[in-house]
Amino acid sequence: TSTNGITGTWSPATINTSVVGTTTYTFTPTAGQCGTPTTMDIVITTQVTPTFTQVGPFCQNATAPLLPTTSNNGITGTWNPAVINTATIGTTTYTFTPDAGQCGTPTTMDVVITTQVTPTFTQLGPLCQNATAPLLPTTSNNGITGTWNPAVINTSTIGTTTYTFTPDAGQCGTP
Repeated sequence: TSTNGITGTWSPATINTSVVGTTTYTFTPTAGQCGTPTTMDIVITTQVTPTFTQVGPFCQNATAPLLPTTSNNGITGTWNPAVINTATIGTTTYTFTPDAGQCGTPTTMDVVITTQVTPTFTQLGPLCQNATAPLLPTTSNNGITGTWNPAVINTSTIGTTTYTFTPDAGQCGTP
């Protein structure tokens, strides 16, 4: 039934979405209604796979960014799960579902969460008071780079001083 109340039939009778392109559908009014045949062009477009810049890997318990709600090629939608969970080590698949009406196909992204590494160092000292101290290494024995606080060893005071190594960002190293 048309929007102005005329009944009839369509040829073809159903819309075929398996072929990309434009198809003309003809509406023929039922006899005795004083209606004229009319046509409608239906356009079928190619489905678009949303693309995203890969995120991660992330260190366990790190703060992860929000998953983007718009793909690099302009498709909007939602993720399931909605946020990245860094509490568990391993790979989690996140599924993006495009919003309706965009001809976007669902897509997935695997996000990897890796374990944290404790940097290891060869113990320095003991050192004599006022002796020339060695430099603190900026790379651990297991390859983690970072900085020390305090940055240099002070031998002017007798006693034990704790030096804290802070790994550079992006290495999954623990202080």
